[in-house]
Amino acid sequence: MERRAIGFGILAAGALAALAAGAEVKKVVMTNDLTTSWGRAVTPENVWREYPRPQLVRAEETPLSGVRRKVLPEDQIWYRRTFTVHPRKGFRTILNFERVDFRAHVFVNGQEATDVPHEGGNTPFSVDVTPYVKDGANELKLLVWDPTDTHLGGTGKQVLELRTCFFPATSGICGSVWMETVPETYLADYKVETDAEKGTVTSASFGGKELAKGKLAADADAVTLALPKPLKLWSCDTPNLYDLAITVTANGRADATKGYFGIRTMGTKLDAKGIRRATVNGEFTYFLATLDQGWWPDGYLTPPSEDALRFDVDFHKKAGFNAIRKHIKIEPRAFYAHCDRIGVMVLQDIPSCRADNLQHDIQYANKRYGFYRQELKEIVDLLRNHPSVVMWIPYNEGWGQPSADKTRFTNLWLKRYDPSRLVNGPSGWNDYEGGIAHGYTKWKQPADPVPSCDVVDRHNYPHAMMCPPNAKRVTIAGEFGGAGACLIGHYQDLKGRLHSPVPVEGGRWREDNRKRYEDLVRPLVKMAHDGLGGSVFTESIDQFWEGGGLVTFDRAIVKFDYEFLRALHKEILDAARAGAEGR
Repeated sequence: MERRAIGFGILAAGALAALAAGAEVKKVVMTNDLTTSWGRAVTPENVWREYPRPQLVRAEETPLSGVRRKVLPEDQIWYRRTFTVHPRKGFRTILNFERVDFRAHVFVNGQEATDVPHEGGNTPFSVDVTPYVKDGANELKLLVWDPTDTHLGGTGKQVLELRTCFFPATSGICGSVWMETVPETYLADYKVETDAEKGTVTSASFGGKELAKGKLAADADAVTLALPKPLKLWSCDTPNLYDLAITVTANGRADATKGYFGIRTMGTKLDAKGIRRATVNGEFTYFLATLDQGWWPDGYLTPPSEDALRFDVDFHKKAGFNAIRKHIKIEPRAFYAHCDRIGVMVLQDIPSCRADNLQHDIQYANKRYGFYRQELKEIVDLLRNHPSVVMWIPYNEGWGQPSADKTRFTNLWLKRYDPSRLVNGPSGWNDYEGGIAHGYTKWKQPADPVPSCDVVDRHNYPHAMMCPPNAKRVTIAGEFGGAGACLIGHYQDLKGRLHSPVPVEGGRWREDNRKRYEDLVRPLVKMAHDGLGGSVFTESIDQFWEGGGLVTFDRAIVKFDYEFLRALHKEILDAARAGAEGR
């Protein structure tokens, strides 16, 4: 099938006509003078050219694209474009949407192709449009409604009214829209479960050499294959990935797909002093991370290109971090694939809803609990095959967190549904099992003394603080920092900055910023030795009016030299290992 260079995502303006009902253009269009180098290079022909689904790749596909459009809750967006397809007997035509915020109806040639409109702005969805397409030119329409923070959906930091640490909302098509042709019987998805002790997996090769293969019967649930030992385990130091090829054959037609997987084992165990710490492949591991929010001045929630997305991940590796806390946002799948390839762990937040005083609004959180659990499962299914994702963080600082019983239900379900990762249940706020409790306190300690999650997490600004190291849960300083240099010309001041602006040239901002960072981070050396299991510095990249990042919002200036960062971070990792080993 022809691959047409018409662009992906929200940045290819004009590729798909967007019409807002009931709103004047001046009221909804977002403008911004601050851009990145990648954003300035974007054209409809070169935006997001890589395959959007790195773990289920087919040889044939056609990309479509859309435009960013912000609307109010009483508005709707209509997208319209034409596309060409030549249907073949015995094949299906599938439309894939990486991200549409929030509710989407899909129409092809005047007929609705979605039996049930898709809701949720964080996960991909697909629609089989075979019954509606015709040979030649076709019309695609998309009707989108986005209530942002006035509804039950997981909006993360999106708000309609800017305040504190929350950012401008995005609406409509926020990710790649693309089309593929598949046989009548095709592979819709797959799940890889590995066992490092047994050395088993589904089907694989390494370095181009086939290591194992097998055949799955039509009525079977799985096929188990034995890999030769020694296994090539995945870790930050050795991000080994096995190639995966799956072919589904039916009625004389084959659907051939390619993917990959990594073998790693996440766990916890007691150190020499009886303190519980995290492990990767049985080895004590300290999570040295930043808070990575992933917003862009020219794309907001959508990175302007694959190279731009990779820059953020590569920065962490160069600076000596081994992990990223992906803060209440789900990235394009290319982000996680790059973390898989270069060896960066991801502590993944689940996007929350309405952030205003939700730690006191338990009734509202209980109302949205069913939708939240549905989206949580979709996110886990989406990212389950990425070895870099090592921890789930279902609740951040009480935003949208329900009552004690439902928080516990969520944690226990996560541990049961995905035992291959750690669970950091209530990050930094309402820990109903003995950690920090802020705001809402009308709860009792659960009768069951067994923790429902693996981590106890404390947030504090600017200096890192931790709950006492203990034998039950790994202790993490989940947020600290938030102080840095806000450089004139490199932030977007839509509502008022959180830091005093300083000029890029002249003065002592680099020296002052370095001293400020070292004062905040160096205490982690002793804390890590004494039992702290991980830390998350706020933040990696400046965001809009937040100037506390290690890199400016436009990604033009890295505020520190990498040698300084790597040396300081190595001290923390070395101290953590020494403490775990009783040295």
